[in-house]
Amino acid sequence: MNLTDEQQQILCGAKGEFLATCMRWLVEWGDAMGAQRLVPVANTHALVTVPGNLVYGAGDKPLERSLDLLHAVCQHQVCGHCTTHITFAHEEQYAEIDMPSEQVEAQQQVMQAASEAGFLMTHTCAPYLVGNVPLKGEVCAWTESSAVVYANSILGARTTRHGTESALAASILGVVPEFGVLLDENRLATLQIDVTTPLRTPTDWGALGYFTGRAAGLEVPVLHGTPQPTQEDAKQLCAALASGGGVTLCHIAAVTPEAPTLEQALGGRHPQRQLTFGDQERRAAYAELRTHTDDCIDTVILGCPHASLHEVAEVARHLKGKRLAPGVTMWVCLAYATRANAERLGFARTIIDAGGYLFCDTCPTNSMRLEATRMVTPSFKQAHYARGMIGVEVIVDNLRGCLAAAVSGRWHDGQ
Repeated sequence: MNLTDEQQQILCGAKGEFLATCMRWLVEWGDAMGAQRLVPVANTHALVTVPGNLVYGAGDKPLERSLDLLHAVCQHQVCGHCTTHITFAHEEQYAEIDMPSEQVEAQQQVMQAASEAGFLMTHTCAPYLVGNVPLKGEVCAWTESSAVVYANSILGARTTRHGTESALAASILGVVPEFGVLLDENRLATLQIDVTTPLRTPTDWGALGYFTGRAAGLEVPVLHGTPQPTQEDAKQLCAALASGGGVTLCHIAAVTPEAPTLEQALGGRHPQRQLTFGDQERRAAYAELRTHTDDCIDTVILGCPHASLHEVAEVARHLKGKRLAPGVTMWVCLAYATRANAERLGFARTIIDAGGYLFCDTCPTNSMRLEATRMVTPSFKQAHYARGMIGVEVIVDNLRGCLAAAVSGRWHDGQ
């Protein structure tokens, strides 16, 4: 890799051992991926799952090692617009979820240190919902796979998939290796998906994303024939793309900023492959994530990725004057800023009065490993991962179907 004199000096230790380590991470990663240089970055989002590591029991003293890393990072000021999501749960919920004392202490340490270093806390896996909205062409360093796809596909920004270490290194060094979708030639679509079935709900968009992700793998797909998506549609699409496969960028013809036409998304070339997403494919996607052996449900999880204020309002409207069925637990996962708005507007009280629970920062399957038997969710991503993470039977359905099941205690196929 071709480094500038300053970058080479940092790599050699001119600014201390830790910055040299961070530079080495980026350089070695870039070398492995065939990058020729490091390029400036001023927008990062680091998904820091430190407290969760203690729950997962990953390796020898993962919490201590992660805390050491974060405290070393936080000795340096961040550059540019750098945000972070310190995962476990918002501090107001520690007692409610019986969070272990060592995790409380660890999370408070991390949040204080990161704030002093200049990180802005988003309290969400979907930073675009709470103010981190990069512009077309802006080079970023984001973690969380669904947010990466959203940044590339919906906002027209440019970010490869980052892990915690590389995103933190980029935050204090201000550079990333240039490869993958940071380069123009790697942003052209090679797989065309012709959409011939109506997409009526965000969950239908999730079905399209799950089908496309599984078909694409690491390719760049372009979707042709879709209607104009809402933010909620796009959120479910991007999350499912990253769950079904390794997609980093997906063009939506006439929607993605750099793909105003199908021809421009393909770079004037013919697609290497062309598939159809019709009614049969949509139904098959739903069927794959309906593993239930009975229609009685005990858990409803909404907000994966985190719920928008519009979605919270819709949940409140459906639940006004109603109660959840006995034995049913409903989680609405959202950013703290979204919850604050929902509280001011009265939506939060309506949901709580119905028996629901608003859960900030993370989600119960990721952080708590909640015990459940049969779960219904409008998120293909949540359904995909919950099967393995908590061993639960899953049913994916649109939001109305999920709320109907929450109130009745049984799921009914409305398709």
